[in-house]
Amino acid sequence: MANATILGAGYVGLTTAVCLAHLGNQIICADVDEHKITALKQGKVSIHEDRLEELVNEGIGSGQLTFTNSVNEAVANTDFIFLCLPTPEAPDGTADLSFITTAVENIAPHLTPNAVVITKSTVPTGTTEIVAAHLQRDDIHVASNPEFLREGTAVADFLTPARVVIGANSAETSQRIASLYAQLD
Repeated sequence: MANATILGAGYVGLTTAVCLAHLGNQIICADVDEHKITALKQGKVSIHEDRLEELVNEGIGSGQLTFTNSVNEAVANTDFIFLCLPTPEAPDGTADLSFITTAVENIAPHLTPNAVVITKSTVPTGTTEIVAAHLQRDDIHVASNPEFLREGTAVADFLTPARVVIGANSAETSQRIASLYAQLD
């Protein structure tokens, strides 16, 4: 299986991390919130979601899931980086992508060539081009893998999806991302 880093341990990021680990991938979940990461390392989850805490502890126990505050170290030797970061509404009603663009600029120098940076946050059309522009690296692929998670059933939605949507500029990149989901029925 593949190795992936999830940036952001909020609702989408934590669900993505635990479910991808449950599917057999090696996952690092990174967040700048030290208190959140400390709690997660102990198997304590502050998000109320069916099976989430169980899968956190399963992932920690199997060694498939680790947590860190060191975002740059987390992305240094990984094949996939999922951006699961806040995109709050800006005063003009558009999505504020500053958390995403700042993170991308910070991680760019630490990425392994041929890695894939994947937006999973709720973002507008065209965000992959914005991410690519902020990466300023021709040896990194950018893709989109939007989430379709409902509060209260996010784990079930992730593990039994009606579909998995992947948007990329090449079939090879799409297939690499699809391999993360290979264990889904």
